[in-house]
Amino acid sequence: MREPKLALGPDLVKLIAEIDEFKGRWEALKTLSPDRLSALRKVATIESVGSSTRIEGATLSDAEVEDLLSRAISIK
Repeated sequence: MREPKLALGPDLVKLIAEIDEFKGRWEALKTLSPDRLSALRKVATIESVGSSTRIEGATLSDAEVEDLLSRAISIK
């Protein structure tokens, strides 16, 4: 039985390439040290919280968010 041909347009090929590139970067994260992963997680949390508060209208900078989070963690 003959398989139907699949037409891959340039947009689809570009998306496949982007997925492949992302997969490579994702695999590379597995080789990072726990300290580096922790630092990346901290940066991501600060930027995410900062962005969320700005969406809600707050004017906190990422530095202010980091300060608040560090004080909240030390209170516990």
